[in-house]
Amino acid sequence: MIDIHNHIIYQFDDGPRSLEESLEMLKMASDQGITDVFATSHFSEMVPEELEEDYFQKLEILRREVRDQEIGIRLHSGSEIFFHHYMLETVKQIRVSTLGGLEKYVLMEFPLFLMPTGVEDTLYRLTMEGFIPIVAHPERYSALHNNPRKILNFIKFGGLLQVNAGSVLGEFGRTVKKIAMWLLENQLVHFIGSDAHSPSGGRTFKLLQAAHELEAHLDKAYINALVETNPRCIIDNIKLEKMEIPEAEPEPAGFLSRVRRRIKFI
Repeated sequence: MIDIHNHIIYQFDDGPRSLEESLEMLKMASDQGITDVFATSHFSEMVPEELEEDYFQKLEILRREVRDQEIGIRLHSGSEIFFHHYMLETVKQIRVSTLGGLEKYVLMEFPLFLMPTGVEDTLYRLTMEGFIPIVAHPERYSALHNNPRKILNFIKFGGLLQVNAGSVLGEFGRTVKKIAMWLLENQLVHFIGSDAHSPSGGRTFKLLQAAHELEAHLDKAYINALVETNPRCIIDNIKLEKMEIPEAEPEPAGFLSRVRRRIKFI
């Protein structure tokens, strides 16, 4: 399995506090059958040269320790970029901004409680320049909970969706799980990521648990695509096509009726 969204660089963002914690997390990932991990630390509009240098220095230390301790994980560079209106310029200039440094896939996140303006335009501009935006955990944005149809706008304007393993497991509440399952059951998602932050508590590697949870809801081929085939395309620098969705229907009232009608329609 390949996990594309994780915070494993120590003493950097809100991830592990020490090198030892990072290595403990990676051992947990290896024990789950994860072979590749993207180290997607948080970055915003301003990425000073010294900050990027610090990231890559610590990534190389982690890679060396992983080899020396024979943990069996391949580490890939990357970032989780906080949305801003000049993302295209940032992505063009900053090496850490694309997954694997391959100048194609861009993992991006939004404020949890307020969806900014200009999202569709930014996604469109990125795709027109040959980049492929991946929207991190769309099911968690509470600003969209009463209008999940807006999640589909991410797809319409060129984005791919990444759902969190913890969302599938119900760790962010019932509403988040319902939205995650709605997206997955309609095969609108390309990736599941652990979004791991620490070796303990709820924010750690849980890709295997999420895959097992989904066995009762999704066919095995799609689960494999979520945790292996699609992430492999990032490593191999292969373009994944966005999901095809129907034209939006009139908006019904209430979240549950929206979900029921959307599932029936798709």
